[in-house]
Amino acid sequence: MSRQVTVGQGNIRTEDKNVFVIGKLGVEDFHRLLAAIHDRVQERGYRDVVLDFSDCTATFAGPMLAVCAQIINLRQKGIDVSLVLPKKANMERLFVNTNWAHMIDPARREPSRFKGFSQVPVTQFVSASDQHKAVNAIMDAMLKSLTDLSRGDLAAIEWSVNEITDNVINHSNSQTGGLVQLTTFKKEQHRVEYAVCDAGIGIPSSLRQTHPEITSDSDALDKAIREGVTRDRTIGMGNGLFGSFEICRVSEGYFEVHSGYARLSQNKQKGLHIRLERVPYSGTLIVACVDYSKRGVLQEALRFGNKNHVPVRDYIEAAHESDDGARIVFVMNKEAGSFGTRVAGRPVKIKLQNLAGLCPTQKVFIDFSDIPVISSSFADEVLGKLFLELGPLAFMQRFEVVNTTDAVRGLIDRAIGQRAAKGRS
Repeated sequence: MSRQVTVGQGNIRTEDKNVFVIGKLGVEDFHRLLAAIHDRVQERGYRDVVLDFSDCTATFAGPMLAVCAQIINLRQKGIDVSLVLPKKANMERLFVNTNWAHMIDPARREPSRFKGFSQVPVTQFVSASDQHKAVNAIMDAMLKSLTDLSRGDLAAIEWSVNEITDNVINHSNSQTGGLVQLTTFKKEQHRVEYAVCDAGIGIPSSLRQTHPEITSDSDALDKAIREGVTRDRTIGMGNGLFGSFEICRVSEGYFEVHSGYARLSQNKQKGLHIRLERVPYSGTLIVACVDYSKRGVLQEALRFGNKNHVPVRDYIEAAHESDDGARIVFVMNKEAGSFGTRVAGRPVKIKLQNLAGLCPTQKVFIDFSDIPVISSSFADEVLGKLFLELGPLAFMQRFEVVNTTDAVRGLIDRAIGQRAAKGRS
């Protein structure tokens, strides 16, 4: 095959089977990147493509999820895509930690081993069971990394993530399921961003099946965020995108939808804007950012038929409440990856603080079953610091440690004793 070089296309360049990303890849650029990949495969007939990010200096969850979803779809059709990682060390780590590298090139790149809780790496879900696990992982990460949450607002975010990912299962007709990723911003910003993507039929094609009055892709996206609009009312009431849009709008975050030849965006600065795209996106990408700094705002956003909607059962109830609802159960063996360092204890402490604050009428039982030993630093980071911050009376009212070995009990008592002594000195 003859050498084909394309120049003068900004940060997206091609040469033979190679597609290069140079500089920043943002929401304005990923359509052209996917068009370049499509050209290599469909127009020029390459069965293997090299996606070269070596000179990429910045990118974001939304554009990368769109790229990952389309490449997974190509791989199912027998197209091999190999990845060249960015040369910048921080960008290389980003690609590996977020799981973008593995999603693009699973044969050559290992799955993410990211152990932090500032994000949930890209997760693919195909079944309802996959979706449920992915949403639970997102809620768990939020509880282990963020503070100043209200239970109602947390439930509203959970509802939104559930609805958007559920739409992929029920409406997208995607043969490869969907992708979801969570990014929590710096704590002082009080923001979370979650992105959901698929390579299915897209919102315009889905809605046209039962809404023949839709005349354009931009019209389809406009209708998709209106209350009660859905492809099939036997599956849902059509409030998932509407409610998610409202949560982002009311909280003064941002909301974006890319599907077909259209893009919808909502933000505080410009309000609602819908425009046509020259290059279509074959599927649906949704990026939602929520500001949870004002308590109760998100709950107010969930209003359907002029009535506030209250999610029936949230993650905390499902994962941590006892059957009688009288107490919160925190099984330490399921919550920490290890019990030997302060680093391992920090997210555990944050989650315990959140559970105590979000469930003020229920005592938190910290269950150390099947844990033979913990380090002094772990005990101090979790229990010692909680005792110091709450004080003896509040700590005993809010927490109870159960099912410990003598060794673990001794280490916990010692950590609390040392913190109590320091507090008196």
